[in-house]
Amino acid sequence: MIRLGYGSAMSAPTRAALAAAALLMPLLLGGCATSSTPPPDATTQFHNTYNYLPVNDVPHDDPRPVLSPEQQEKLRKELAAVGDRQIPAAVKAGAAKPAATNPAASPAAK
Repeated sequence: MIRLGYGSAMSAPTRAALAAAALLMPLLLGGCATSSTPPPDATTQFHNTYNYLPVNDVPHDDPRPVLSPEQQEKLRKELAAVGDRQIPAAVKAGAAKPAATNPAASPAAK
């Protein structure tokens, strides 16, 4: 009869060797996780590898003048007119009619 687990027929030296191996395995494998690169010198500057702008680098002032309220309103009207021209007349007419005018969708057609 073979018994496995606690209280098995394993001898005490074998158990001690397995316990020692289990405790030393993380130490052996931990050496693989360390970096082999040398630590940075205290005199070296940090190099920005993420291409972020420096904190003190602000954009230049925009030379274009700010639009007056009248110019803003004129541009709004022009944009609305362009948007109205881009919408086809059929879409406008279809949006104005209710959706129940389709005979296939009405309950009487069934």
